[in-house]
Amino acid sequence: MPQVSETNQTKIYPSEKDFYYLSSADQEEIIYPEQREDDIGESSIHAKLINRLLQMLLHFFERREDVFLSGNMNLYYEESNPNKWYAPDLLVAFGVPNHERASYQVWKENVFPQVIIEVASNRTWKIDISEKLEIYGELGAEEYYILDPEFAYLPAPMLAFHRQEGERLLTASVNDGRILSPRLGLEIVRTENNFRLFNPQTKEFLRTLEEAESELVKLKAEIERLKTQR
Repeated sequence: MPQVSETNQTKIYPSEKDFYYLSSADQEEIIYPEQREDDIGESSIHAKLINRLLQMLLHFFERREDVFLSGNMNLYYEESNPNKWYAPDLLVAFGVPNHERASYQVWKENVFPQVIIEVASNRTWKIDISEKLEIYGELGAEEYYILDPEFAYLPAPMLAFHRQEGERLLTASVNDGRILSPRLGLEIVRTENNFRLFNPQTKEFLRTLEEAESELVKLKAEIERLKTQR
Protein backbone atom coordinates (compact mmCIF):
# COMPACT_ATOMS: atom_id res chain seq x y z
CA MET A 1 0.00 0.00 0.00
CA PRO A 2 1.51 3.38 -0.94
CA GLN A 3 2.63 5.70 1.83
CA VAL A 4 1.87 9.42 1.53
CA SER A 5 3.46 11.92 3.88
CA GLU A 6 3.65 15.70 4.11
CA THR A 7 7.35 15.97 3.52
CA ASN A 8 8.34 13.05 1.34
CA GLN A 9 6.47 12.42 -1.88
CA THR A 10 7.84 9.61 -4.05
CA LYS A 11 8.44 10.90 -7.54
CA ILE A 12 7.14 8.43 -10.10
CA TYR A 13 7.37 10.30 -13.38
CA PRO A 14 6.32 8.58 -16.58
CA SER A 15 8.47 9.22 -19.62
CA GLU A 16 7.14 12.15 -21.59
CA LYS A 17 6.34 11.50 -25.21
CA ASP A 18 6.34 14.53 -27.46
CA PHE A 19 3.63 14.70 -30.06
CA TYR A 20 3.93 18.23 -31.45
CA TYR A 21 7.00 19.82 -32.98
CA LEU A 22 7.61 23.23 -34.51
CA SER A 23 9.98 23.63 -37.43
CA SER A 24 9.54 27.40 -37.27
CA ALA A 25 7.84 29.24 -34.42
CA ASP A 26 7.16 32.15 -36.74
CA GLN A 27 5.52 30.08 -39.47
CA GLU A 28 3.55 27.38 -37.66
CA GLU A 29 0.72 27.83 -35.20
CA ILE A 30 1.07 25.96 -31.94
CA ILE A 31 -1.81 23.53 -31.48
CA TYR A 32 -3.24 22.73 -28.06
CA PRO A 33 -5.50 19.74 -28.80
CA GLU A 34 -8.94 19.46 -27.26
CA GLN A 35 -8.55 15.67 -27.34
CA ARG A 36 -5.37 13.62 -27.16
CA GLU A 37 -4.54 10.28 -28.70
CA ASP A 38 -2.71 9.35 -25.49
CA ASP A 39 -5.71 10.01 -23.24
CA ILE A 40 -6.88 6.54 -22.17
CA GLY A 41 -10.53 5.92 -21.35
CA GLU A 42 -12.11 5.66 -17.90
CA SER A 43 -13.90 2.88 -16.05
CA SER A 44 -17.65 3.18 -15.49
CA ILE A 45 -17.13 3.73 -11.73
CA HIS A 46 -14.62 6.45 -12.46
CA ALA A 47 -16.79 8.18 -15.07
CA LYS A 48 -20.01 8.06 -13.01
CA LEU A 49 -18.38 9.60 -9.95
CA ILE A 50 -16.80 12.44 -11.94
CA ASN A 51 -20.08 13.14 -13.73
CA ARG A 52 -22.11 13.21 -10.48
CA LEU A 53 -19.69 15.55 -8.74
CA LEU A 54 -19.52 17.82 -11.78
CA GLN A 55 -23.31 18.02 -12.16
CA MET A 56 -23.78 18.82 -8.47
CA LEU A 57 -21.15 21.56 -8.58
CA LEU A 58 -22.50 23.03 -11.82
CA HIS A 59 -25.90 23.36 -10.19
CA PHE A 60 -24.41 24.74 -6.97
CA PHE A 61 -22.46 27.46 -8.81
CA GLU A 62 -24.96 28.06 -11.63
CA ARG A 63 -25.47 31.71 -10.67
CA ARG A 64 -21.78 32.47 -10.47
CA GLU A 65 -20.36 34.01 -13.63
CA ASP A 66 -16.85 33.98 -12.20
CA VAL A 67 -16.50 30.25 -11.54
CA PHE A 68 -15.51 27.76 -14.24
CA LEU A 69 -15.84 24.00 -13.80
CA SER A 70 -14.97 21.16 -16.08
CA GLY A 71 -14.36 17.43 -16.00
CA ASN A 72 -11.51 15.75 -17.85
CA MET A 73 -10.57 18.91 -19.76
CA ASN A 74 -7.05 19.27 -21.07
CA LEU A 75 -5.17 21.77 -18.91
CA TYR A 76 -2.06 23.26 -20.55
CA TYR A 77 0.28 24.93 -18.09
CA GLU A 78 3.29 26.02 -20.15
CA GLU A 79 2.90 28.45 -23.03
CA SER A 80 4.31 27.31 -26.38
CA ASN A 81 4.67 23.74 -25.09
CA PRO A 82 1.58 21.60 -25.83
CA ASN A 83 3.32 18.60 -24.27
CA LYS A 84 2.98 20.12 -20.80
CA TRP A 85 -0.55 19.15 -19.93
CA TYR A 86 -2.83 17.20 -17.63
CA ALA A 87 -6.52 16.35 -17.84
CA PRO A 88 -7.79 16.66 -14.23
CA ASP A 89 -10.87 14.61 -13.52
CA LEU A 90 -12.43 17.76 -12.08
CA LEU A 91 -11.13 21.32 -11.94
CA VAL A 92 -12.70 24.40 -10.39
CA ALA A 93 -11.32 27.85 -11.18
CA PHE A 94 -12.52 30.95 -9.33
CA GLY A 95 -12.11 34.40 -10.85
CA VAL A 96 -12.42 33.00 -14.36
CA PRO A 97 -15.29 33.83 -16.76
CA ASN A 98 -17.80 31.01 -16.99
CA HIS A 99 -17.90 30.29 -20.72
CA GLU A 100 -17.16 27.32 -22.95
CA ARG A 101 -13.55 26.43 -23.75
CA ALA A 102 -11.86 23.79 -25.88
CA SER A 103 -9.06 23.55 -23.31
CA TYR A 104 -7.82 25.40 -20.24
CA GLN A 105 -4.64 27.37 -20.96
CA VAL A 106 -3.24 28.81 -17.74
CA TRP A 107 -1.35 31.73 -19.32
CA LYS A 108 -4.56 32.94 -21.00
CA GLU A 109 -6.76 32.62 -17.92
CA ASN A 110 -4.11 34.04 -15.55
CA VAL A 111 -5.49 31.69 -12.89
CA PHE A 112 -4.52 28.12 -12.10
CA PRO A 113 -7.58 26.13 -10.92
CA GLN A 114 -7.75 26.48 -7.15
CA VAL A 115 -9.46 23.12 -6.63
CA ILE A 116 -8.57 19.88 -8.38
CA ILE A 117 -10.08 16.45 -7.80
CA GLU A 118 -8.61 13.26 -9.21
CA VAL A 119 -10.21 9.82 -9.04
CA ALA A 120 -7.60 7.12 -8.52
CA SER A 121 -7.39 4.18 -10.88
CA ASN A 122 -4.92 1.41 -11.52
CA ARG A 123 -3.45 3.48 -14.34
CA THR A 124 -3.18 6.82 -12.54
CA TRP A 125 -2.89 6.46 -8.77
CA LYS A 126 0.92 6.48 -8.61
CA ILE A 127 1.09 9.71 -10.61
CA ASP A 128 -1.83 11.18 -8.64
CA ILE A 129 0.03 10.92 -5.34
CA SER A 130 3.44 11.95 -6.66
CA GLU A 131 3.93 13.91 -9.88
CA LYS A 132 0.55 15.60 -9.93
CA LEU A 133 0.71 16.50 -6.25
CA GLU A 134 4.05 18.22 -6.79
CA ILE A 135 3.22 19.94 -10.09
CA TYR A 136 -0.25 21.11 -9.04
CA GLY A 137 1.30 22.56 -5.90
CA GLU A 138 4.02 24.36 -7.84
CA LEU A 139 1.50 25.80 -10.29
CA GLY A 140 -0.72 27.25 -7.55
CA ALA A 141 -3.51 24.82 -6.68
CA GLU A 142 -4.96 25.59 -3.25
CA GLU A 143 -6.75 22.28 -2.70
CA TYR A 144 -6.14 18.84 -4.14
CA TYR A 145 -8.27 15.78 -3.45
CA ILE A 146 -7.70 12.20 -4.56
CA LEU A 147 -10.68 9.85 -4.29
CA ASP A 148 -10.54 6.07 -4.42
CA PRO A 149 -14.12 4.81 -5.00
CA GLU A 150 -12.87 1.24 -5.40
CA PHE A 151 -10.91 1.44 -2.10
CA ALA A 152 -8.12 -0.40 -3.90
CA TYR A 153 -5.22 1.96 -4.54
CA LEU A 154 -4.75 4.54 -1.79
CA PRO A 155 -3.94 4.13 1.92
CA ALA A 156 -7.36 5.70 2.60
CA PRO A 157 -10.52 6.16 0.50
CA MET A 158 -9.79 9.90 0.29
CA LEU A 159 -6.57 11.90 0.47
CA ALA A 160 -6.69 15.67 0.87
CA PHE A 161 -4.01 18.31 0.45
CA HIS A 162 -4.40 22.00 1.28
CA ARG A 163 -1.96 24.81 0.59
CA GLN A 164 -0.45 25.85 3.88
CA GLU A 165 1.67 28.89 4.68
CA GLY A 166 1.21 29.97 1.07
CA GLU A 167 3.89 27.61 -0.17
CA ARG A 168 3.05 23.92 -0.46
CA LEU A 169 0.23 21.44 -0.68
CA LEU A 170 0.41 19.51 2.57
CA THR A 171 -1.70 16.67 3.90
CA ALA A 172 -5.00 17.81 5.41
CA SER A 173 -6.90 15.74 7.96
CA VAL A 174 -9.90 13.74 6.78
CA ASN A 175 -12.12 13.08 9.80
CA ASP A 176 -14.78 10.36 9.73
CA GLY A 177 -14.60 10.24 5.96
CA ARG A 178 -15.27 13.93 5.41
CA ILE A 179 -13.34 17.15 4.89
CA LEU A 180 -14.33 20.76 4.32
CA SER A 181 -13.20 22.40 1.09
CA PRO A 182 -12.65 26.07 2.05
CA ARG A 183 -12.84 27.21 -1.57
CA LEU A 184 -16.00 25.31 -2.45
CA GLY A 185 -17.64 25.97 0.90
CA LEU A 186 -18.72 22.32 0.83
CA GLU A 187 -17.70 19.13 2.55
CA ILE A 188 -16.53 16.15 0.53
CA VAL A 189 -18.01 13.13 2.26
CA ARG A 190 -17.49 9.43 1.82
CA THR A 191 -20.84 7.65 1.99
CA GLU A 192 -20.64 3.85 1.93
CA ASN A 193 -18.95 3.15 -1.42
CA ASN A 194 -19.46 6.60 -2.90
CA PHE A 195 -18.65 10.28 -2.36
CA ARG A 196 -21.10 13.14 -1.88
CA LEU A 197 -20.99 16.90 -1.39
CA PHE A 198 -22.52 18.34 1.78
CA ASN A 199 -23.54 21.97 2.29
CA PRO A 200 -22.82 23.05 5.90
CA GLN A 201 -25.05 26.11 5.45
CA THR A 202 -28.20 24.16 4.59
CA LYS A 203 -27.18 21.00 6.45
CA GLU A 204 -28.06 18.99 3.35
CA PHE A 205 -26.27 16.95 0.74
CA LEU A 206 -26.26 18.39 -2.75
CA ARG A 207 -28.69 16.46 -4.90
CA THR A 208 -27.56 14.32 -7.75
CA LEU A 209 -29.26 14.71 -11.11
CA GLU A 210 -31.19 11.48 -10.48
CA GLU A 211 -32.38 12.72 -7.10
CA ALA A 212 -33.46 16.07 -8.52
CA GLU A 213 -35.44 14.35 -11.28
CA SER A 214 -37.06 12.03 -8.73
CA GLU A 215 -38.09 15.03 -6.61
CA LEU A 216 -39.58 16.70 -9.68
CA VAL A 217 -41.64 13.60 -10.50
CA LYS A 218 -42.95 13.48 -6.93
CA LEU A 219 -43.78 17.19 -7.01
CA LYS A 220 -45.72 16.85 -10.26
CA ALA A 221 -47.62 13.87 -8.86
CA GLU A 222 -48.51 15.86 -5.74
CA ILE A 223 -49.75 18.78 -7.85
CA GLU A 224 -51.97 16.43 -9.86
CA ARG A 225 -53.30 14.87 -6.65
CA LEU A 226 -54.24 18.29 -5.26
CA LYS A 227 -55.98 19.20 -8.50
CA THR A 228 -58.21 16.14 -8.32
CA GLN A 229 -59.28 17.06 -4.77
CA ARG A 230 -60.67 20.44 -5.76
